[in-house]
Amino acid sequence: MKFSSVTIIIGTTDETDSLKKTVDFIMQNCDYDDIAKVFMVKPKNVSQGCDETIHALEEKYGEKVRGLEQTRPYIGGAIRDGFDAADSSHIMLLPGDLAISLECIPEMIKRVKKAPDKISKTSRWLKKDSFHGYNSTRKVINRLSQVFLRILFSADLTDFTSPVQTAPSDAYMKSDWQELNFPFLLEMVLVPLRRGYEFEEFAVDCYQRQQGKSKNSAKQTALYLKTALRIRFAKKSELTKE
Repeated sequence: MKFSSVTIIIGTTDETDSLKKTVDFIMQNCDYDDIAKVFMVKPKNVSQGCDETIHALEEKYGEKVRGLEQTRPYIGGAIRDGFDAADSSHIMLLPGDLAISLECIPEMIKRVKKAPDKISKTSRWLKKDSFHGYNSTRKVINRLSQVFLRILFSADLTDFTSPVQTAPSDAYMKSDWQELNFPFLLEMVLVPLRRGYEFEEFAVDCYQRQQGKSKNSAKQTALYLKTALRIRFAKKSELTKE
C-alpha cells in the first residue's frame, strides 16, 4: 500500500489548553497535505471550556480540524466513531492531555511514509527515564504487564498498553472490535498484532496528565487481563470483519 494522508483522532472531555497546544503543534509541525483530518471526538457531557476550545480550533484551521460528537459510549466508543469518520490511508490516535511528547506526531508520520504497511508505535519502555511524574506503583504494575503480555503473545513489543500509534486504516477498519471502555486501548494493539501486522516501535517520553481528570479506574485496568486472554485465544477469523 501507499501512504496518502493520516486522520488524527483525539479523545476529549475536559481538556482546554492542552488540547489547543496539541492541535497547534500538529498544524505547525506536520506537512499540511499529510493531514487528512484532525478529529476531536467529544462526549455529550463535554465541559463548556473544552467545547469552546474545539469551536475555536475549528474556526482557526477550517475543514482540517473538526469536532466530532461521539455516538457510541465510553472512550473506546469515541475512538471507534473516529475510525468510522476517517477517510485516509492511515489513522493516528493521540491523547488530548499532553501525556506524551508531541514530537512523536511528525515522527510517526515520517515512519509510516517510509513503511506504510507497518504500524508505527510509541514505546515508553525503550529508554530509561522516559516516565515523568508517573506514579511509582503504577509504573511497576505497567512494567509487569508488559512482561506478561510479551510472554502471552510471544511478541517482542516493549509497550503493549500504549495505543498511541499510526496504523494503516485497514488494520482498524477490518478488525472486529468488542470493547467500548478502556480495555479498547489494549484491543487496539493486540487485535492488529494477532492479525499479523508488523509493528515498529520508537522511544517516547510520557508525562503525568497535564490537564483534565483521568476517567480510568483500577477496575477498568483489571479488565485488561480479560481482554488480553480473549484476544490471545480467539481464532484470527474471529478478530476480522468480513
